[in-house]
Amino acid sequence: MRRKSYITATAVALSIAGTLTIGTPASATVSGGYISGAGTVLDDLTDEGPVKYGQYSGAVAVWQTILWADGYLGTNHSAAVDCSFGNNTLAATKQWQRDHGLVADGVAGPKTFTKAGQYLRASGTNVYGEDIINYDSPRSSLRHLADRDSSGRWIVWANGGERFASYKYC
Repeated sequence: MRRKSYITATAVALSIAGTLTIGTPASATVSGGYISGAGTVLDDLTDEGPVKYGQYSGAVAVWQTILWADGYLGTNHSAAVDCSFGNNTLAATKQWQRDHGLVADGVAGPKTFTKAGQYLRASGTNVYGEDIINYDSPRSSLRHLADRDSSGRWIVWANGGERFASYKYC
């Protein structure tokens, strides 16, 4: 009986140790509070969203910047990127989704963000050592969509200044 208990305890300990050493890959999600990532920028948006009608946040500003870059929110960046997901952003989101073969539900969720993420490009670093993220789609080439700081959080230009791409504030 003692040997069986020892074998069981050893198996449990090895199982726990294996879990601790293997770990999980880095990921950024809404639960983290920010659009963020690590390593290559190409997968930073694959686990983001949703942003939807009625929200006001830096994450909305990232989505609006993509819509603006692709020509869905007019030509005036200051008017288009205001962190507020209102009627114009809703209509633009639905059209963007239709044009990209997605269900046009007006919510920028994981599938919509993943589709947009296909067009991300890294472009070196800025003077602060932050990654510069470009957006290069068939419709546009935006030389500076956002920055990514050393902790992986995205920074976007909105409302006249730099803002963290938070899901809670702008």
